[in-house]
Amino acid sequence: MVRTENALLPIPVTETLYRGKPLTISSTTSVQPNVLLRTGVFTPAGRRTNPNDVKAQDLSNDLVSLDICQKEGYDLVTVRGQRLNIETDFKVWCGIVLVFSKYGYSSNTIKLTFSEFAKFCGYPSRRFDKNLRKQIGDSLGRIQNQSLTFRRNNTEKAVHTGMLLRAMYNGEADIVELMADETLWDLFLLDYQVLVNLRVLEKLPRAEVAQCLYLYFTSLPENPHPVSFERLRERLRLETSKKEANRKIKTGIQKLESIGYLSGSFAVMNGKQYYLINQRYKKLEAAI
Repeated sequence: MVRTENALLPIPVTETLYRGKPLTISSTTSVQPNVLLRTGVFTPAGRRTNPNDVKAQDLSNDLVSLDICQKEGYDLVTVRGQRLNIETDFKVWCGIVLVFSKYGYSSNTIKLTFSEFAKFCGYPSRRFDKNLRKQIGDSLGRIQNQSLTFRRNNTEKAVHTGMLLRAMYNGEADIVELMADETLWDLFLLDYQVLVNLRVLEKLPRAEVAQCLYLYFTSLPENPHPVSFERLRERLRLETSKKEANRKIKTGIQKLESIGYLSGSFAVMNGKQYYLINQRYKKLEAAI
């Protein structure tokens, strides 16, 4: 049973437009703002990754078109918080997007049962145990800690908000409550959005580099230019040597090829490594 603040009736919004075509959001597909896929918001969380490592990322070029920037003249946008992993945090974020797309945007606060929210995150009912509750609860905390700062260059004007304003989980009542900043609704309604196939991620268990590379490759336009390993290292934010990062990137790409999502070739140009994308198979239609 979903209840929205002020007893407002939920407004089903399960479809959005991508290049003029409807995109349906479900437990197996998610529509995501392109900026969250191509930038290092969700990254691999290796054993050497410090979970308390907090760094700011400049997303000004990607988010300057937001309504809040256009109205207030903000031209500097940064996101700051703990690193969000791909295995759990991205699933939970997809669940959050699905909740607000399905029951919003009539209210910025939505309450629902844990089982419904876990289903929205793509978890099967057999996983609904104490361990999953802790994983999702911890993930909600990490996402809620992602702060967004909007500033106007050479002025004292700024506003601070977040990807999620509040996340509450009541284990006794088995209720999840989510609060979003309604001034950022257009973060989820930008013209350029991407349909993410969560089944592709399921075919890449314990392969976080490959999963993040999938998010990046699926965000690229049709007939993309050759992708440099330098750009991929920037996207993945791997805390390792350049040589080891390149090895992990190549292995991740080969995993995407092996499951039938991607076909292409590696190349070296002017002493730098590139991947030349030939085809992306959104429904894993390539011959394996």
